[in-house]
Amino acid sequence: MNRLATVNSILLPYILILAVAVLRLTVSHPYNFVPVFACLLLFGACRPSREFAMPLLALIGVDIFLTTHRYGYALTGGHAVTWIWYLGAMFLGAAMLGNTISPRRVLGSSLIASISFFVVSNFTVWAEWGMYPKTIGGLGACYIAALPFFRNSFVSETIFSVLIFSLAYVSENYMPAPRMRSTCS
Repeated sequence: MNRLATVNSILLPYILILAVAVLRLTVSHPYNFVPVFACLLLFGACRPSREFAMPLLALIGVDIFLTTHRYGYALTGGHAVTWIWYLGAMFLGAAMLGNTISPRRVLGSSLIASISFFVVSNFTVWAEWGMYPKTIGGLGACYIAALPFFRNSFVSETIFSVLIFSLAYVSENYMPAPRMRSTCS
């Protein structure tokens, strides 16, 4: 599938980001089964980088609200790492999926997003929090303790990436919408 080029490709990424934001605010997701990176990958694949601020700010706002109001924690440097990774996922979507969207590329970008977020976010937990000794063994223990969350996130992102990009494909090819010359440039 080539780059999406209809009105549907303009609206769908925004609708999905809004849906993820609302989902995170309204539904408890104890097993990390939320399609955040899948939606960000699609957004990056469909929308130009000048539009990345809106989904980034929406998800940052949700994170701030959940952290400070729902969970009662203070914001830390680890949150900034997460927010940078949101932006990174959109750039990954643009780089890997921007010109040609294929099942292999979708799965590959989903895998890269999940693994890289796991590595970086858990390194941040190890470095920032006092839960683990500041040794190689402590870092290993941190990664091992996070494996159940990684499994759930990986499965979630893979399933949702396939579903969301399939939805985009169906929207592009089977739902009537006027064609644009270059929607995602």
